Amino acid sequence: MRSSFLRLKPPAHPIDAEITLPGSKSYTNRALIIASLADGKSTLHATSQSDDSRFLIEGLRKLGVRIEEAGDTLTIHGTGGQLTPYKGDIDVGPAGTTMRFLTALCCVVEGCEVRLHGSERMHKRPIGALVDALKTLGADITYEGTPGHPPLRIRGHKDGWGTKASMQGHISSQFFTALLLIAPQLPNGLQLQVEGQQISPSYIDMTCEMMEHFDVSVTHEDYRCYHVTPHATYTPTTLHIEGDASGASYFWGLAACSGGRIRVHNASPTSLQGDIQFAHILEKMGCTYRTGVHQGVPWIEVKGPTSCQGVEVDMSSMPDTAQSLAVIASCAKGKTHITGLSTLKHKETDRLVALHQELEKLGIHSTITEESITIEGGTPHKARIDTYEDHRMAMSFAILGAHLEGIEINEPHVVTKSFPDFWQVLQSTGIHVERTGVDT
Repeated sequence: MRSSFLRLKPPAHPIDAEITLPGSKSYTNRALIIASLADGKSTLHATSQSDDSRFLIEGLRKLGVRIEEAGDTLTIHGTGGQLTPYKGDIDVGPAGTTMRFLTALCCVVEGCEVRLHGSERMHKRPIGALVDALKTLGADITYEGTPGHPPLRIRGHKDGWGTKASMQGHISSQFFTALLLIAPQLPNGLQLQVEGQQISPSYIDMTCEMMEHFDVSVTHEDYRCYHVTPHATYTPTTLHIEGDASGASYFWGLAACSGGRIRVHNASPTSLQGDIQFAHILEKMGCTYRTGVHQGVPWIEVKGPTSCQGVEVDMSSMPDTAQSLAVIASCAKGKTHITGLSTLKHKETDRLVALHQELEKLGIHSTITEESITIEGGTPHKARIDTYEDHRMAMSFAILGAHLEGIEINEPHVVTKSFPDFWQVLQSTGIHVERTGVDT
């Protein structure tokens, strides 16, 4: 049984609240792949409980990785790279990182014969650049349907791997991450060339940081070419997963739109996550920004002004928070122009089109291009928001619940993809969350 839509009611007074972020999905999934390849037991604390991480855990179990769960703590019994030669299907659902990471991983599992598939939308999301790079290195991959898209059939092997591959820098950074994560499995190492400019380098930094935690180094020349030396091996470790900065944007947005205050715990201002810089964009819009530490845990606090001002910003380093900014901009003074969004059309939905359509429902005019959106701030009115099977559409438009009566969100369950407890945490800030319709 799932709630088909919910209605949000703002609190009687400006929001004044504190929340704690769940673990980062991006860091959790990187750590899961690496720990599975390490030789020995790794323990990950404060992991993401997202659907995306769940799909990855189940996929790794099919490949013979023993993973024990105790709340948000995971114990991974690494295989030393000797994964089980699984023959059969692996369903990744709508999980993009899982699709990309398992595509690369299955290629280096000797004797593996896998059909890798997912949701209907997943089969429309491009993966050709990653497949081409893997084939250049020696992978055995065929497309089951439309070339360049899942489902994929993969036959894994250990021998005959090359060392050099290249990809265009403007494609998904997850393609680069997928290759880097398996580099220690390649007998002669990896030299991965970037053609053009690397977009979203912060995600590459996160990958390199996580690999370093397990004692494998990645070197690069200003994001032009990545090197992993031959015979590198992952060492098991114990690790605390830092908070999900993307998830923080929705709560800082509540403060920005309502003139309230939100303190987000488990958010570090020194994090390599690009989305942690979202609070600085809000500063430019008129918000107040503070940081601190409580009982050893870092926090970032945002206090909203009477009214935010429009801003012009390049969000190529933090595209996952673009929807949050667009919604905040809807109730700001003046125009907000957001660029660097070329990857948004290949996400869970075409996010630029979806944003434009839903802002129109609110009475807010916007214009979009292939890589930008311009929002004319105003006074949004109540509307029921479609979420397009996209978790970030649901959570970003929920920001309006801080001050606007009558906002309704269709298919609110989509948030489980990255933030399963989102609605409970939102309600803890004082916003009333009323579940109105039910599917059975």
